[in-house]
Amino acid sequence: MQIQYGGIKMGMNAAWAGGLLLALLILLQAAPAQADIFKKRLPDGTLCFTNTPMGGDWDLYLHETKGNKYRFRRPSSSEMIRRSNYDGIIRRTALYHGVDPDLVRGIIHVESAYNPLARSPKGAMGLMQLMPETASGLGVGDPWDPNENIAGGTKFISYLIKRYNGDLTKALAAYNAGPGAVDQYNGIPPYQETQDYVRSVLSIVNGGRKW
Repeated sequence: MQIQYGGIKMGMNAAWAGGLLLALLILLQAAPAQADIFKKRLPDGTLCFTNTPMGGDWDLYLHETKGNKYRFRRPSSSEMIRRSNYDGIIRRTALYHGVDPDLVRGIIHVESAYNPLARSPKGAMGLMQLMPETASGLGVGDPWDPNENIAGGTKFISYLIKRYNGDLTKALAAYNAGPGAVDQYNGIPPYQETQDYVRSVLSIVNGGRKW
């Protein structure tokens, strides 16, 4: 089996292919808002992902979303009531993974406003808006279960913080846009959605103060 991304084609055995594909899908959990992502399997088995499809037979993988979903906003009274239902699991899970509970609260506030049934146009699910493939890779059996969703999302942001040596801005940018975009630009990529996302989550972590 071969997987191609960004113009690079790689051959591998089945075991390594499964692991690499899972990593790729996690990377694409939240693709940049600037373009749709398409996929196509070539006759030789190569699986291709691109935001600039040429020719036919490409299937839409992730759809671009518009708007200012991630602009900073203060929680409503109804959201605060919903939040109280999850404070215990957030605190326990965050401390288990060595993450600031306010960081997890900030991500949930920005991603779903504490709605456990939230679903994005891209297919992200639940409180921390996990894509199906990402949820599976993180060991989340039921992304709609608040406990499992929080556990998976917290595990993911913990991994990203470690990956970027404690740089929270890079970790949050990767949670939104994918590690590939962060690595490409060596920081927050120039996507308005991602910049708004990082700014809004950090506003929660910093007690409402913008960075």
